[in-house]
Amino acid sequence: MPGADDVYTLFSGSVTPFMAFGFAFGLALLLLVRLIVPPTCKSVVRAPLLMLLGSLALAVVEGLLPPSDMDQALRLTQQALLLFSIARSLYLALLYGIFESRRRTRSRVFSGIFRDVVQVGMYVVAVFVLLGEAGVEPGSLLTSSVLLTAVIGLSLQDTLGNLFAGIAIQVQQPFEVGDWIQFDEDPSKAGEVVEINWRATRLMTIDRVEVTVPNNTLARAAIRNFSRPTHAVRRQVRVVAPMATPPARVHRLLAEAVTEVDGVLDEPSPDIQTLDFNERGVEYRVRYFLQAYDQREVIDSRVRDRIWYALRRAALAIPPPQRTVTMIEHNAASAQLEHAAQIVDIEKALARVTLFAPLPDVLLHEVAMHTERRLYAPGEVVIQQGDVGHELFIVERGALDVLVDVHDGMEHIASVGVGDVFGEMSLMTGAERSATVRTTAESTLLVVSKETLQPVLEASPELAEKFSQILAAREAALGDHSRGSMAPSRERVEQRSSELLTRIREFFSI
Repeated sequence: MPGADDVYTLFSGSVTPFMAFGFAFGLALLLLVRLIVPPTCKSVVRAPLLMLLGSLALAVVEGLLPPSDMDQALRLTQQALLLFSIARSLYLALLYGIFESRRRTRSRVFSGIFRDVVQVGMYVVAVFVLLGEAGVEPGSLLTSSVLLTAVIGLSLQDTLGNLFAGIAIQVQQPFEVGDWIQFDEDPSKAGEVVEINWRATRLMTIDRVEVTVPNNTLARAAIRNFSRPTHAVRRQVRVVAPMATPPARVHRLLAEAVTEVDGVLDEPSPDIQTLDFNERGVEYRVRYFLQAYDQREVIDSRVRDRIWYALRRAALAIPPPQRTVTMIEHNAASAQLEHAAQIVDIEKALARVTLFAPLPDVLLHEVAMHTERRLYAPGEVVIQQGDVGHELFIVERGALDVLVDVHDGMEHIASVGVGDVFGEMSLMTGAERSATVRTTAESTLLVVSKETLQPVLEASPELAEKFSQILAAREAALGDHSRGSMAPSRERVEQRSSELLTRIREFFSI
């Protein structure tokens, strides 16, 4: 049996202090890695352990063999195995001690490229140490290989460009694995990032086709990341509705339809826009947000389906493209009947207005012939406080608010509805508007202008006095009501009627 002296003699010539320290350090690293590596990854310790045991075995072989020219080669091989075992063990310690702990705590995980750089860096350090042990000066080696480095650099220009672009992507992190990105204006060039490696980034498109994009291409492209800052992405669908259908109604139908679609987010809420008037009708854009970007086409289809059903229930057909000229025979008799029916409706509306009560049937019919019917959308301003107006408005359908401009903003003072009248003072006297009137719902208004009343007053000047009396009484009634009085003052009404009569005659030049 060999004693302790024999073992010491065996290794004294083959194990240097550097190698002895390396054996101890490598063994300690392997024990540390063995403790921190998860049970499912214990096999990663096998490679550095085999290299460490191989280095130790070479040391034993060198001690047993007589001195020869092979001693230097054996020692270099032994040192190489030892150094690479230490480098690999140190990398594993960092990988599972730092990288994987950050993954478990959901911190920002180091990329695969960064981990590869760390590993290669450790191997490079090991090679430089090995060259130093072999008596080769690394600095002189690099200096003597400048030409070779230049040739290699030129031949690997694209590869190196992709490499550094990949490093830049990992440092800046415009996207991560799992993000949906688009790197071109073409929407088909969009996909989910499945891997970022040294040379390229792999994407999985919505068609389940894998696309490999060189990192250099991504570094030069304007990248759209649909997963940042949040996963909410806005989509849009366009639809055409009949020209005759009021936009307010279409907006309401489309908003109700898209809100109920599975996959469409409630917040941010969908919105509807009127885009264009074309030969088919009125084009609308429905914009909404979704979170499952990989389901965007399915959700878009659901939105279109729901819009179709909503329009169908409302008896609104989506106009087809007009490719033919439709010839419609104009029937003068039917058109005249339709126009006459409209005039009758307007006459009835005018007859209910106190201001037009003094008009005989012939003049009332004349006013109705020239009365205009206007349609307003919700939220439109019909008259503006302070403007000069020459029109009177009768509410045929809808609702409006009367607002007055005060120091701290617009104050609501009244509401008007079907059958109500406003703007009569400006019509008869040309006075500035005393308030702003704005629609709160889609409204149809009958409009009587100064040009309509001018021939009536010229034919019957005596009507001016009756108009002035009605306006004065209405004004006094409104004023006394606001002050809480029960009845208007007769003297005030007569005085105000005289003032208004003068203004009416001046305004209409009668």
